Amino acid sequence: MSQTIQESSPLVAELVGLFFITVLFTGLIVYTDIRIFDSYVGLSIEVCFPTNQENFCMLIREALDLPPDAQIEIGNVYWELLAVQMILIPLGFGAFRLLTILVRKRKLTGLRIFVVLLWVLVPASLLMFGIIDVFYYVGRGLEIPDQLVWLNNVGFFQFTAQLGNDPVNVERSDLLFTFALGVIFIILLFFTAIKLYENSRLKGFV
Repeated sequence: MSQTIQESSPLVAELVGLFFITVLFTGLIVYTDIRIFDSYVGLSIEVCFPTNQENFCMLIREALDLPPDAQIEIGNVYWELLAVQMILIPLGFGAFRLLTILVRKRKLTGLRIFVVLLWVLVPASLLMFGIIDVFYYVGRGLEIPDQLVWLNNVGFFQFTAQLGNDPVNVERSDLLFTFALGVIFIILLFFTAIKLYENSRLKGFV
């Protein structure tokens, strides 16, 4: 194994860099989540419970075109923005890696296409498998709630939630299980890439 990693060191270095860049971008999203959600969105959701018909809550509901008793739906715009980021960031990563191949006028071999896909799938996997929510709670030393309803039908939770006790709402166990699946999937991608690199007999940067 150590010999394989040594022989594939250019690709291994790229994969490690990709992982840390992805974690950095995720950290920035989590920081934004903490600052904006906790200070504005989450506070509005907490205050504007269904029976609260005060002007502040009614103005928010009207501005967002929500029913007069809406509460959790107040966060929909914010969560939709996060969903857009989960799509654009992986696509941006992949486009950047493809550009590095085209600029150097390299052939689009199977290995290079797989590496481009890696630059899409690694950030997509971390984001779609719940890393933002894991970082949000575990990184701050907070207990993960029993239910995380804002993750309902988001990413892979629409599938993994079916395996839990409550098939409608995402639970703590669903989040941790989905996150673990994402990590395993990334490890499998990395090992596949290293094996492809080894078989290609390429010695330098992909």
